[in-house]
Amino acid sequence: MHHPSQGYPHVRQPNPDEQRGDPGTVAAATEWLLNLLAEVTVVPDEVVGPLLEARLAQLPGVASVRFHRDRRTALSACERCDVLEVGETCLGSLCWRVRNAEAFSACEPWLPALCVTLATLLHARCLRAQPHATGTAAAQRGETRFRDLFDNSPDPCWLIERGQFTDCNHAASAMLGYARREDILQHPSRLSPEFQPDGRSSFEKAEEMMQIAMREGVHRFEWQHRRADGSCFPAEVTLARIDMQDQPALYCVWRDITQRKQIERQAYELAFFDPLTNLPNRRLLHERLERAIATCGREGHHGALVYLDLDHFKVLNDTQGHAIGDRLLVEMAGRLATVVRHSDTVARMGGDEFVLLLQPLDRDRTRAARQAGRIGEHVLQALAQPCLLDAMPYQNSASLGITLFDGQISDANEILKRADMAMYEAKAAGRNTLRFFDPAIQAGVAARAQLEADLRSALAHEEFLLHFQPQVDADGHCRAVEALLRWQHPRQGLLTPHQFIALAEESGLIVPIGHWVIGRTCRLLGGWRAQPLLRRLQVAVNVSPRQFYQPAFVASVRGLLHEHRVDPSRLRLEITEGMLLGNVERAVATMRELKALGVSFALDDFGTGYSSLNYVKRLPIDQIKIDQSFVRDIHTDSNDAAICRAVIAMGRSLGMSTLAEGVETPQQWQFLMREGCDAGQGFLFAPPLAPDVLGDWLQRRTH
Repeated sequence: MHHPSQGYPHVRQPNPDEQRGDPGTVAAATEWLLNLLAEVTVVPDEVVGPLLEARLAQLPGVASVRFHRDRRTALSACERCDVLEVGETCLGSLCWRVRNAEAFSACEPWLPALCVTLATLLHARCLRAQPHATGTAAAQRGETRFRDLFDNSPDPCWLIERGQFTDCNHAASAMLGYARREDILQHPSRLSPEFQPDGRSSFEKAEEMMQIAMREGVHRFEWQHRRADGSCFPAEVTLARIDMQDQPALYCVWRDITQRKQIERQAYELAFFDPLTNLPNRRLLHERLERAIATCGREGHHGALVYLDLDHFKVLNDTQGHAIGDRLLVEMAGRLATVVRHSDTVARMGGDEFVLLLQPLDRDRTRAARQAGRIGEHVLQALAQPCLLDAMPYQNSASLGITLFDGQISDANEILKRADMAMYEAKAAGRNTLRFFDPAIQAGVAARAQLEADLRSALAHEEFLLHFQPQVDADGHCRAVEALLRWQHPRQGLLTPHQFIALAEESGLIVPIGHWVIGRTCRLLGGWRAQPLLRRLQVAVNVSPRQFYQPAFVASVRGLLHEHRVDPSRLRLEITEGMLLGNVERAVATMRELKALGVSFALDDFGTGYSSLNYVKRLPIDQIKIDQSFVRDIHTDSNDAAICRAVIAMGRSLGMSTLAEGVETPQQWQFLMREGCDAGQGFLFAPPLAPDVLGDWLQRRTH
């Protein structure tokens, strides 16, 4: 007789140190269980009981275990009894004596699952043993017993031989909604969706699960099944290796775990979500924040935490009651969810406090702060919209504290603390505002917010003006100028576009500013009709992508030309390469409408973006402007010189004129003229000039 301590050549013998590892850890428990189940699968029948008693007695806190072949539900000498059964069939029971309850408690969470698997294995042993009874009569009785156990098991059962489903019982066909088992066996692929919930192919995953069961003796996993009506449900599957007619096969038992999954989902929601707003709670936020910190540290970008507290919420709660307060919280939660991006998290910390986790943001800290600040401003605007509470309008506001993180600080609690401190700074500043934890960032955000407010004021108070930089032909004549925007700031003096255009783009003010530029240009062109030196000048105006793609852009230009009685041929619109990406068809349509009016077009900053001959030739372009970055080193950089030659040649072949920007030296201009460039613009000829100075410059140049 074999003793459980004896080794079997085809079963890995566990290391005693591994067996006595902490079963509370997933790795140790899994290793220990797999070794035990593998042994149970292959040892002779007379060894099963002693094996289980010896192995299970090794668990922490266990004094002894007795395995009984019959049902033992209550024994005076044991503290716990587990019955091993499949349906109504009892395969035995385990009676435990515990010497240390605290140590044993670490094992208790997974003992029920162990008992289910042991019962399945013992059931499979009974089934495979019956057909091998000696003698014809005994073999027939064994086969009958096998069919009886298999067919009448209340659990859905399968037989898998050589990787194919060869049989299933009535419980399986009933649970799947098929009248006959033959309907299942003929089309086994119908029993699962194409993909499992983890995204893997059902076919590939099934192959892998069977290989593991064949290799390890037993394997348990979860599976998504499909019924005859097409509906799917989750099941817990146990695969056990058995011998069928001296050939290895798999005995499969599965259970519908829909109810268990629902309970787990409910438990998960209770543990991680706020029951009032259905937002993630403090616990889930903490987990996501820790992951975000690690991701930022690994990938090099920033994230931000926004701590939000509703202003005067306690007053509302105390005067109107908690029911009204709860309605406001639900309303605010919904608004917050619409403001953030899909990658962000909105969580409720409790009471009237919410937290926004913004991730990912830009790699650059300053740009990341701007992104977080913009989202914060959108939050303030969204929450400030009036809402009806019990048929009464209520005006809400909030105080926001923001802190950035980039993985340098790994403590989630520290980041939460910083955002909370910044929120109290916002409260102290008068509420309905936001503050950054970093004073330097706060100063930058405040300055940017002030600049945006000044921009809006500039539109209302006519603080913008235009300067014009001459464009000189190869013959020395000036036939066109470029309109360049300037801002006469009341405190900072004259500002050039690079100091405010990016903010205008981000804030959306670029559209009304762009409209003002074209309008003022048309107004000046109308006034220049009476001035001989100016009346034939063409004016080039830069157009932003946001302005160009406005639905009413063409109508707006048409109206301004008509209002100031300007010949459309005197207006040239400059567009950049980047604004054409992904919108070539729409751009061509808009340009053709304006070309039909007589307006011409120039492609600005050519060579710095994404232009290709394929779509440049499709655009109704009249002029290509060579970017100043290629002109600057034209005498010292052979690549720049080659690019300039190529652009000039391309323009000539496409019937487009070429203009070089940033011409500052006679040598540059001579090179460009020699290569056939049509015009130049830069400080060699003149800086940007005010309108009243432009006439004097033209007068001097004429003489």
